[in-house]
Amino acid sequence: MKFGIGKLDEMLGEIKMGSVILIEGVGDIPLILSKKFLRNATEMGLNAFAMVPERIERLLSDLNVRIIESSEYTCYELFTISLTIKRIEERVGLIMTFQQLLLIHELGKVYSLLREVCQHVRESSGVVIVTIDKRLADERTLAVFESEADYVIDVEERIEGLSVRRGIRVKKSVENLPSEFYELKMNDEIHIGDVID
Repeated sequence: MKFGIGKLDEMLGEIKMGSVILIEGVGDIPLILSKKFLRNATEMGLNAFAMVPERIERLLSDLNVRIIESSEYTCYELFTISLTIKRIEERVGLIMTFQQLLLIHELGKVYSLLREVCQHVRESSGVVIVTIDKRLADERTLAVFESEADYVIDVEERIEGLSVRRGIRVKKSVENLPSEFYELKMNDEIHIGDVID
């Protein structure tokens, strides 16, 4: 599988079924990249799901994906999330609930859930994107999530004068070595430019 973003696909290599992709970023960038991946998957004829906070649901309305309703699980009882993921028939998906869970539960419990979810994704030969906001996660938390993921995409924003410069790199890939930071441009399309010094 691929994102459908030339340079990113080249840096990641072929995404194998039975994989978990972690996108570390700020703001809406992880969501924008995730939407591109889900759109590409549904255009390939794959069924997809999204487990996202309610405020994000409307931002996915233009995609042909099944939204896992918040009534099917609760963030306060982690086993309900695990059971919901196990019942999902779709093989491709997006999970954006881990950020909320880290605010409610201790890291050890969230990591146990992450491990369960990743194990299920691998056993069912699915591909799932997990997102985390780098502003709200410390180095230890990021390391825990990265250790469980098969692919890690890292997005940064740097303030340069009055403008914001975005960079993207692949931190971890099954096939390729980590990449350098490349300029990330997002207008109507997502474009990856030159290496950032």
